[in-house]
Amino acid sequence: MCHKKAVVSKLRKRLFMLIAAGFLMNTPEPAQAEVIFDFNFTDALGVGFNANGQTGSDRRQGLTNAGNYLAGFFKNYTATINMDVNGSETGPNTLASAGSNFSASVATNGFVSSGDVRTKILGGDAADPSPALADGTVNWNFANFQWEPFDDFQPGELDLFSTAVHELLHAVGFASSIGQDGSSGFSDPIGAPTAWTTFDQFVADSTGALIDGTFALDTARWNAASVGGAGPVDGLLFNGPNAVLANGGNPVPLYSPATWLGGSSGSHLDTDFFNGTNGNALKMMNHEGAVASGLDTRVISAIEVGILRDIGYTNISAVPEPGSLAFVLASGVAVFVRRRRKA
Repeated sequence: MCHKKAVVSKLRKRLFMLIAAGFLMNTPEPAQAEVIFDFNFTDALGVGFNANGQTGSDRRQGLTNAGNYLAGFFKNYTATINMDVNGSETGPNTLASAGSNFSASVATNGFVSSGDVRTKILGGDAADPSPALADGTVNWNFANFQWEPFDDFQPGELDLFSTAVHELLHAVGFASSIGQDGSSGFSDPIGAPTAWTTFDQFVADSTGALIDGTFALDTARWNAASVGGAGPVDGLLFNGPNAVLANGGNPVPLYSPATWLGGSSGSHLDTDFFNGTNGNALKMMNHEGAVASGLDTRVISAIEVGILRDIGYTNISAVPEPGSLAFVLASGVAVFVRRRRKA
């Protein structure tokens, strides 16, 4: 059934970041990728990604390699995505984060709230709603954690490439905008029709989508499923058709622990389900990474490609350009130990 989109009385403009917790690795530039992640490293000299000597050079190359790997999936699109990068973050609880600016005005209710990164990939550089600003940001914590940009791991070093791919996937739209209380980020009353991201169109519980044809969230069902625990019965699910097809005809469990975890709940695959056992292979977009340190998950799965298609990237490739896979395949893929994306 089709429903006309309700038009609100005034333009609503949201400039914010959808940011979730983190993960990173290394890969050569794709052969023909049309999407380019252009990183603007804003750290002071001697700090973070601009650390002195080979250290800074390797860090910058590691992030660039992650961007190239992800860009390899978008070979049928053309855009340059400008990301401001800050490697000066500190704190014991955050590894890294990335997100898209949301700077376009939203005049209607519906699944129409699109980040600048997604808008530019789908529409090209001419679609940039804020050409004078970066499309998104990347933040990194080098002060509290040790990172390996390539594959020469030493004890205690985390996988920069794997974490970066994970975070950049959030920036391209792999994130829910539904708040813990059911709010959308706009000023509309909770439970009223409002604007959402495309990802939210497919956020569901076991009975179906949680946002109805009027674009109102069923808050009672959201309140239960958002803290429903491990999938696929009581927690949140993603029921986009491409993701469901890639998951053997079943909705995809989303991370929805019994205690809400801001920045993680609803915007990741369910680590408690995709845990490497019973055929439920580990995933790049799990809330938790695969290892405490060392080589981590470095390949985007078919389920994650399906989710990208469901949120609008209908021409995305099932696998990246061959050049972008070279380092991933050379370095190996699976290490079945667990690590938190947030420390």
